[in-house]
Amino acid sequence: MKIRPLIVAFGICALLASCSNSRISGGNTSSSVATSTSVTPSTTTQPPATTSTSTTVDTSLTTTTSTIPAVLGLDLSADGLGGESFGAESNGVIAYVESILGSPTHDTGWIDPAATGLACPGTEVRHVTWGDLALFFTDESSVTSGLRHFAAYTYGPSAGPFINPFGLSVAGGISVGDTVDELLAVYPDALVNDGDELGGPSFYIVDGLVGFLTGVSGSDTITTFVGGFGCGE
Repeated sequence: MKIRPLIVAFGICALLASCSNSRISGGNTSSSVATSTSVTPSTTTQPPATTSTSTTVDTSLTTTTSTIPAVLGLDLSADGLGGESFGAESNGVIAYVESILGSPTHDTGWIDPAATGLACPGTEVRHVTWGDLALFFTDESSVTSGLRHFAAYTYGPSAGPFINPFGLSVAGGISVGDTVDELLAVYPDALVNDGDELGGPSFYIVDGLVGFLTGVSGSDTITTFVGGFGCGE
């Protein structure tokens, strides 16, 4: 099965090309030092004597852990994002995401689909972005028509060392940075595809929930989730 990727106006293909192959996670470092010095007994004959000195220096384990809390309320699914479903009125969806993430980092406003240079459905479209999360809105999709509504999302790839917003996941806890093996352990029926002329390595969970990978081996990782159906469909 060939994946039909959602293509958003800011150029998902260019972003995918810049992805790192490393897993996104918090850093953990630890150090432990234990030093022991001992002087063995010495004996003299006038009179017999024994001297023993023992010194031990023990530095306890020091652990430094950096963690980023996962954002709650924006679970990824084939039906929508968090508490908002595909087909929901656009202003309500934007307000919902803003209540969790704050103001968007970019908003195209409502524009003519032709201005994007892409095959976008409807007579007007809008892309609203919060860091590495982008939402696509249109007035016509496979869900509904004649209403400005939420049609699709893209989560990833990460533009920095940590994806932002951090920790959005599908059911089972699978997120950007998890491996192909971890994906298949939770979704054994998921399809993993080699790259082709349309894009890089990808995976398919169900209609409306797909994504991209660094490769197709078990240790390769998820770079992007795509939900819904948007431009390029």
